Amino acid sequence: MAKIKELVIPFSGMNEGSYSFRMKLDDKFFESLEFSEIKKGEIDVEVEMDRRQHLLTLEITIHGNVEQECYRCGNLFRQEIESEPTMVVNLNAERFEDEDDLISLPASYNELDLTQYLYEYISLAIPAKLVCPPDPGCDPEVINKLEQLKPGEDANDKNSIDPRWDALKNLKNNN
Repeated sequence: MAKIKELVIPFSGMNEGSYSFRMKLDDKFFESLEFSEIKKGEIDVEVEMDRRQHLLTLEITIHGNVEQECYRCGNLFRQEIESEPTMVVNLNAERFEDEDDLISLPASYNELDLTQYLYEYISLAIPAKLVCPPDPGCDPEVINKLEQLKPGEDANDKNSIDPRWDALKNLKNNN
């Protein structure tokens, strides 16, 4: 994965204090990631960073949309996403330990590349069930075809018994 210059924060020359960064992610961002399941999107990212001697705290705001495929009709649509993760970076760590939102960097590092972290936060902000928004909704032709292929009421009727089970019950009753 190539570094995207706008997503790298060179923290080594910064004094203690607060810093703000704004970034805009587009299709090129997602295309640059080799195994990205997201191919298109428009995301605005704001980062409020608090720099301390051995610690960085990043308050990240992610807002925008990504192109997704509807699970119901298969059409592409724009899924709105919002996320406000907090990331803590431990500087001068003796060993590399990453947890959910805690990253440890050795003293030799002088910059933080947010590329992978932003992709992961965006991916986590996408809902598990992806369906077209109500307006315009799913493709009516596909929905009609799904309704036609839907199993009939008899298949779901609890009172109807498969005749093969009757034959098995007869074996039980004969013994």
